Amino acid sequence: MNANRFLLTLLASAALAGCAVTDPRATDRAPGAQPPFAESTRSTDEAQRADHRTLQAVQDRLAVLQKDGRVPVTGYHWAKAQCWLDMARQNYHENDRGPVVGEALAESVKIVDVLEKGDTPAVTNPLIGGSVKLRDDLWARAERGRTGAGASCVAAQAACLDVQLVAMGHEYAEGGWRHANPYIGMAENMARRMETEQAQCAAPAPAVAAAPVATERVVERVVERLVIATDALFAFDGANLNDASTNGRARLDQIAQRAKGLQDIERIVLVGHTDRLGDDGYNERLSLQRATTVRDHLVARGLDASLITVEGRGEREPVKTCSDSLARTRLIDCLKDNRRVEVEIRGRVGG
Repeated sequence: MNANRFLLTLLASAALAGCAVTDPRATDRAPGAQPPFAESTRSTDEAQRADHRTLQAVQDRLAVLQKDGRVPVTGYHWAKAQCWLDMARQNYHENDRGPVVGEALAESVKIVDVLEKGDTPAVTNPLIGGSVKLRDDLWARAERGRTGAGASCVAAQAACLDVQLVAMGHEYAEGGWRHANPYIGMAENMARRMETEQAQCAAPAPAVAAAPVATERVVERVVERLVIATDALFAFDGANLNDASTNGRARLDQIAQRAKGLQDIERIVLVGHTDRLGDDGYNERLSLQRATTVRDHLVARGLDASLITVEGRGEREPVKTCSDSLARTRLIDCLKDNRRVEVEIRGRVGG
């Protein structure tokens, strides 16, 4: 089954499945009966390899878009496409044979198609996979994240919250409130973090007495969020820069130069993340050690250590899911996007 056939098959299955019932307990299928879209050809090794190639092809297109800053990963539309793709991948690995995998993938592809043309995609939140619209308050908070004061600072978070709201409605349609509750909790946490950062971004700067003679005028407040792949900086399971590639060190030096170019740095936050391999406690320590190592390098390049804070969040905030059925070397490679240090630089540029 080639990549195009995979997508067409999944989209066709959505049409065959029709509208999912709102209450998952209401069904006219006999217990244990296969739905019409769960055909046996979907379970062969060849079909699964084709499925993975299709998902990876969209991931590769997203990587090309964000290369060299062509489309910022912190922007709403790139993040929305990534989160739709993550939803498709997660449901696929959960062995969901309904239409949701193909429909989520199709939403990601729609956005990618428009971005590749240099255009701006429309903002839509279709209730795919029979999703039910739950919690109007969370939908309203997501809308404020997209359009309220300080929205530019949390665009990516608002995009993924939109997708999470659709995902939690899909989980309810499949299994009711008990099944949906963890997803609702994740949406609440995402909304809370988004609103905190949005409020900080929207808050006016403290008033400062004007100098008698102004030599430089502050014209722009800047918030930049960057992601550094730790594989470019550290050996697997390591936390020092001895094995850093030339490109990895150059990336850190570029960040230092960018920060020093700001007239007034308010703060620099470094957050370390790991993949899910290994003990939870160990991963917490490793993520903090990696963020601390990056801080020390930036300080050595002339940045004030008092302006930099470090956090380690271990494996708690993955951006990619991978199947445990992969061989260890392939699993390590698949999880590489989760091994990262996120950098937030907040300051002002003079005019």
